[in-house]
Amino acid sequence: MNVLTHALLPALLAAPLLPRTTPRAFYVSGGIVALAGALPDVLTPHLSLAARYASWSHTVFAYAGFNVVLVALGLALRHRISGRVWLLASFAYALHLFGDALSGGIAWFYPFSKEIVGCRLILYRYWIFIDVVLLAAALIVFWWLPQRRNLKSEV
Repeated sequence: MNVLTHALLPALLAAPLLPRTTPRAFYVSGGIVALAGALPDVLTPHLSLAARYASWSHTVFAYAGFNVVLVALGLALRHRISGRVWLLASFAYALHLFGDALSGGIAWFYPFSKEIVGCRLILYRYWIFIDVVLLAAALIVFWWLPQRRNLKSEV
Protein backbone atom coordinates (compact mmCIF):
# COMPACT_ATOMS: atom_id res chain seq x y z
CA MET A 1 0.00 0.00 0.00
CA ASN A 2 1.20 3.54 -0.55
CA VAL A 3 1.51 6.69 1.54
CA LEU A 4 -1.86 8.10 0.46
CA THR A 5 -3.70 5.01 1.71
CA HIS A 6 -1.72 4.96 4.95
CA ALA A 7 -2.59 8.61 5.64
CA LEU A 8 -6.25 8.60 4.60
CA LEU A 9 -7.44 5.32 6.10
CA PRO A 10 -6.62 6.15 9.75
CA ALA A 11 -7.80 9.74 9.33
CA LEU A 12 -11.15 8.51 8.01
CA LEU A 13 -11.52 5.93 10.76
CA ALA A 14 -10.62 8.54 13.39
CA ALA A 15 -12.77 11.35 11.97
CA PRO A 16 -15.86 10.68 14.14
CA LEU A 17 -13.64 10.73 17.25
CA LEU A 18 -11.73 13.92 16.47
CA PRO A 19 -12.53 17.10 18.41
CA ARG A 20 -15.01 19.32 16.59
CA THR A 21 -15.01 22.37 18.83
CA THR A 22 -13.70 24.38 15.89
CA PRO A 23 -12.92 23.47 12.29
CA ARG A 24 -9.24 24.23 13.00
CA ALA A 25 -9.12 21.74 15.90
CA PHE A 26 -10.75 19.12 13.70
CA TYR A 27 -8.35 19.62 10.79
CA VAL A 28 -5.21 19.84 12.93
CA SER A 29 -6.18 16.65 14.77
CA GLY A 30 -6.97 14.90 11.49
CA GLY A 31 -3.63 16.04 10.10
CA ILE A 32 -1.77 14.62 13.09
CA VAL A 33 -3.50 11.25 12.67
CA ALA A 34 -2.88 11.23 8.91
CA LEU A 35 0.80 12.10 9.37
CA ALA A 36 1.18 9.35 11.96
CA GLY A 37 -0.34 6.87 9.52
CA ALA A 38 2.12 7.84 6.78
CA LEU A 39 5.14 8.22 9.08
CA PRO A 40 6.77 4.79 8.61
CA ASP A 41 7.01 5.41 4.85
CA VAL A 42 8.15 9.01 5.37
CA LEU A 43 10.92 7.98 7.78
CA THR A 44 12.32 5.28 5.52
CA PRO A 45 10.96 5.66 1.98
CA HIS A 46 10.99 2.51 -0.12
CA LEU A 47 9.93 1.59 -3.61
CA SER A 48 10.26 -2.17 -3.39
CA LEU A 49 8.97 -4.85 -1.07
CA ALA A 50 12.56 -5.90 -0.33
CA ALA A 51 13.32 -2.36 0.86
CA ARG A 52 10.31 -2.50 3.21
CA TYR A 53 11.69 -5.70 4.71
CA ALA A 54 14.87 -3.81 5.65
CA SER A 55 13.02 -0.74 6.95
CA TRP A 56 13.63 0.08 10.60
CA SER A 57 10.47 2.22 10.75
CA HIS A 58 8.32 -0.86 10.01
CA THR A 59 9.30 -2.66 13.22
CA VAL A 60 7.81 -2.99 16.68
CA PHE A 61 10.85 -1.11 18.01
CA ALA A 62 10.02 1.97 15.92
CA TYR A 63 6.39 1.69 16.99
CA ALA A 64 7.43 1.60 20.65
CA GLY A 65 9.73 4.60 20.15
CA PHE A 66 6.94 6.47 18.37
CA ASN A 67 4.67 5.89 21.35
CA VAL A 68 7.30 7.34 23.69
CA VAL A 69 7.39 10.45 21.49
CA LEU A 70 3.58 10.61 21.53
CA VAL A 71 3.51 10.46 25.33
CA ALA A 72 6.04 13.31 25.50
CA LEU A 73 4.06 15.38 23.00
CA GLY A 74 0.84 14.60 24.84
CA LEU A 75 2.31 15.87 28.11
CA ALA A 76 3.86 18.95 26.52
CA LEU A 77 0.74 19.90 24.54
CA ARG A 78 -1.95 18.61 26.89
CA HIS A 79 -3.69 21.98 27.05
CA ARG A 80 -3.76 22.44 23.27
CA ILE A 81 -4.41 18.97 21.80
CA SER A 82 -6.69 16.32 23.24
CA GLY A 83 -5.13 13.11 24.58
CA ARG A 84 -7.51 11.20 22.34
CA VAL A 85 -5.65 12.56 19.29
CA TRP A 86 -2.38 11.04 20.49
CA LEU A 87 -4.08 7.67 21.01
CA LEU A 88 -5.50 7.87 17.50
CA ALA A 89 -2.02 8.72 16.18
CA SER A 90 -0.66 5.58 17.82
CA PHE A 91 -3.50 3.61 16.24
CA ALA A 92 -2.65 5.14 12.84
CA TYR A 93 0.99 4.00 13.03
CA ALA A 94 -0.11 0.51 14.09
CA LEU A 95 -2.66 0.43 11.25
CA HIS A 96 0.14 1.23 8.80
CA LEU A 97 2.16 -1.73 10.04
CA PHE A 98 -0.88 -4.00 9.94
CA GLY A 99 -1.75 -2.86 6.40
CA ASP A 100 1.77 -3.54 5.21
CA ALA A 101 1.67 -6.94 6.87
CA LEU A 102 -1.45 -7.73 4.82
CA SER A 103 0.08 -6.46 1.58
CA GLY A 104 3.28 -8.47 1.50
CA GLY A 105 4.49 -8.70 5.09
CA ILE A 106 7.09 -6.90 7.17
CA ALA A 107 10.09 -7.90 9.24
CA TRP A 108 8.59 -7.01 12.62
CA PHE A 109 11.82 -7.51 14.60
CA TYR A 110 14.38 -6.25 12.06
CA PRO A 111 17.45 -6.09 12.47
CA PHE A 112 17.38 -8.85 15.09
CA SER A 113 15.28 -11.10 12.91
CA LYS A 114 14.74 -10.92 9.17
CA GLU A 115 11.75 -13.25 9.29
CA ILE A 116 8.88 -11.81 7.25
CA VAL A 117 5.53 -11.96 9.02
CA GLY A 118 2.37 -11.33 7.07
CA CYS A 119 0.72 -12.31 3.84
CA ARG A 120 -0.37 -10.87 0.54
CA LEU A 121 -4.12 -10.37 0.93
CA ILE A 122 -4.16 -6.83 -0.51
CA LEU A 123 -2.87 -7.25 -4.06
CA TYR A 124 -1.02 -4.52 -5.97
CA ARG A 125 -3.71 -4.26 -8.62
CA TYR A 126 -6.20 -3.01 -6.00
CA TRP A 127 -4.01 -0.23 -4.59
CA ILE A 128 -5.10 2.51 -7.02
CA PHE A 129 -8.77 1.62 -6.57
CA ILE A 130 -8.36 1.74 -2.77
CA ASP A 131 -6.65 5.14 -3.04
CA VAL A 132 -9.42 6.59 -5.21
CA VAL A 133 -12.16 5.36 -2.86
CA LEU A 134 -10.33 6.65 0.23
CA LEU A 135 -9.65 10.03 -1.38
CA ALA A 136 -13.30 10.46 -2.35
CA ALA A 137 -14.42 9.40 1.13
CA ALA A 138 -11.94 11.78 2.78
CA LEU A 139 -13.13 14.70 0.69
CA ILE A 140 -16.72 14.02 1.71
CA VAL A 141 -16.07 13.27 5.39
CA PHE A 142 -13.67 16.14 6.03
CA TRP A 143 -16.06 18.58 4.43
CA TRP A 144 -19.21 17.21 6.06
CA LEU A 145 -18.15 16.56 9.68
CA PRO A 146 -16.99 20.12 10.46
CA GLN A 147 -20.40 21.32 9.24
CA ARG A 148 -21.98 19.28 12.03
CA ARG A 149 -19.84 20.77 14.81
CA ASN A 150 -22.79 22.39 16.52
CA LEU A 151 -24.50 18.99 16.87
CA LYS A 152 -21.70 17.43 18.89
CA SER A 153 -19.01 19.13 20.90
CA GLU A 154 -15.78 17.62 22.14
CA VAL A 155 -16.27 15.03 24.86
